[in-house]
Amino acid sequence: MCAWRADPQRAFRAGLGAPEENSGPQGPGLAETAPPWGVGPNEALVLSMRRLPGLVDPKGAFETGRALRIIARLLDRAGAPARVGEQFRDNLVAAVIAHATRRSARPWGAEDTVAMFAELYRRGLGGAGVDGDNIAATLLRWTRQELRPLPGDRPRRGRDPLRLLDLAA
Repeated sequence: MCAWRADPQRAFRAGLGAPEENSGPQGPGLAETAPPWGVGPNEALVLSMRRLPGLVDPKGAFETGRALRIIARLLDRAGAPARVGEQFRDNLVAAVIAHATRRSARPWGAEDTVAMFAELYRRGLGGAGVDGDNIAATLLRWTRQELRPLPGDRPRRGRDPLRLLDLAA
């Protein structure tokens, strides 16, 4: 049995895809950008997390970590500054701790994390005409690994084709 399947915090880090502290160097090897190998500021922020207090279920913790990384990638792709990711992370931590103190029969999981992001998305776009349910459903499918690749991943089929620059102003 994998160790992360028994420990919610290790499962959370595994869901993030963050390297374990004792596992040695990881990553693509040579990188053109500084560690963590070219990820955006929001993704770097969540990859630096070591724990998320209040998680009690390893499966829910793994899915929460995975959902959080996907959300961070989406924020980076949208050009959101790191403070947006920090605010979401801080709100998530507070919500997970509050959920744990209520001693709910249902542990925190991906649905809760995605619902928080969908609410942020609705509020950020003014709420009118925003299909939060579709966004949440798609994020849950990515979280549960039903969709591949993750948003922000580039295909690994070789080099990107050269793009001609439009020099006409």
